[in-house]
Amino acid sequence: MRDTKYMAIPPGAILPGSLPKFKIYVLSPDGRYILWARSGNEVNRDRLVTLAETGQEEVYIDLDEEIKYEEYLENNLGIILENQGMPDQQKAEVFSRVSTNVVRDTFETSLGLGAMQPDSLRRTQALVNHSLMFIAESNSLRPLAKMIGHDYKTYEHATKVLWFTVAFLRSNPDILAQIVPDIESYHEVQKKELLKQCGVGAMLHDIGKTFVSPEILNKNGPLNAVEWEIIKRHPLTSFAMLADTETPAFVKKAILQHHEDYNGEGYPMGLKGKNINVLARVLRIVDVFDAMTSRRPYKEAFSPMEAARIMVGTPEKGDASPNGDGRDPRDLGMKKCFDEKLLRKFIVFLGKVSSQM
Repeated sequence: MRDTKYMAIPPGAILPGSLPKFKIYVLSPDGRYILWARSGNEVNRDRLVTLAETGQEEVYIDLDEEIKYEEYLENNLGIILENQGMPDQQKAEVFSRVSTNVVRDTFETSLGLGAMQPDSLRRTQALVNHSLMFIAESNSLRPLAKMIGHDYKTYEHATKVLWFTVAFLRSNPDILAQIVPDIESYHEVQKKELLKQCGVGAMLHDIGKTFVSPEILNKNGPLNAVEWEIIKRHPLTSFAMLADTETPAFVKKAILQHHEDYNGEGYPMGLKGKNINVLARVLRIVDVFDAMTSRRPYKEAFSPMEAARIMVGTPEKGDASPNGDGRDPRDLGMKKCFDEKLLRKFIVFLGKVSSQM
């Protein structure tokens, strides 16, 4: 008989009236896992109220049923995020878990078929819709702030770029107006749809990295010339993967152009200034900020303040040296990469986020 292993989950993720396809356990005072609900049995509201009254902050599932739990979360994400009794931080953790799984599945499916699949796009759009709802209804940016400083992994990075982009654009409707010039004539449903499509672009901006080897993506040190050329192909690959989908043209362009620099020295086409799609200019900023504030195999994460200082071109004394303080010379002199007006707005937005940390 195997030694059962358990995984803690938030009680708020269990919905009244639902029929989970996994068993749920509670931990007794003497450390035993007690079966609380059988697989397929309805969990009624009274039992959940009683559970809350006992002060249980976590319930548990059999680790072998983790996949069933993840399917349950994705299928019920909207309802879970609407649960007024669930702390925002727990909602953020559930959302991050679901979005990471969706991105991972999207990348892996695309790798096998060479193109973005309709079902993957549908799941991405649904997830972005839920993120819009959560950001709109949350009382603070604290859950977003807590995502800063985590490890840099492609799937988690996509989730954070999605979240930061949507929150930033939602707080700056004037930038949305630049993406679609006639937005003033849009009604609220159309504006929400526009924001959703921007979120889809943010979430899928790196999907072309599916075809870059893990050895290059996770290399502990600078890339050589050949590896760098391989990396530089990923925006074109992303664009090609989305070419036959229903994704709006401005989103496809943003994904293609998200590594273009405002001074014309970016890639893949060397576009300059306002020739770069507005959403791409936003993604360039958010992408770099998350990369700089995430832990890498070859360097520790910068604080939000340090990252912002470098991005606006005001590094501290000593930062110009690639040695000494151990900072990556690729992080220096970055101001040329960005639309300065957008960057200033993003720094103001970061001030609101950082105040929640």
